[in-house]
Amino acid sequence: MTIKQKNLIIFYSMDTREVFEVMKRCDILHFSAGETVFNENDTGDSLYVIVKGEFEVTAEAASGDPVRFFCAGQGLIFGEMSFLDTRPRSASISATQDAEVLCFTRADFDQLLSVDPSSAAKFMMGIAENLSRRLRGANQRIKYTT
Repeated sequence: MTIKQKNLIIFYSMDTREVFEVMKRCDILHFSAGETVFNENDTGDSLYVIVKGEFEVTAEAASGDPVRFFCAGQGLIFGEMSFLDTRPRSASISATQDAEVLCFTRADFDQLLSVDPSSAAKFMMGIAENLSRRLRGANQRIKYTT
């Protein structure tokens, strides 16, 4: 697997050594099209960085109908909310095509934080920027649908 740092937004502010410090703690996982990574309300503390492929993010509405939030592709992340707050998953994630991800757990982060706080801080800023972009997008959708 060849990972191009510039294609993974979460690493935007990190140099090659810092990215290596994160990646050596990650597991590389492969998902086939249609395969579910996790379901809404599952427990978990991992976040996933999409290296290749695409994933659909869905949840169940109060009516019981499925709601499709968005599709996430190369360079984006998912699972970061439970990674940060250790609460149950807020949505279900399924691969829409064959895909490859980096899986990084909360324990991986805690270990990185203890040995390389600077890299851990830059990684966390990448997560924060991703969440900020997603929240801005949600705000825009709400603004123009009400």
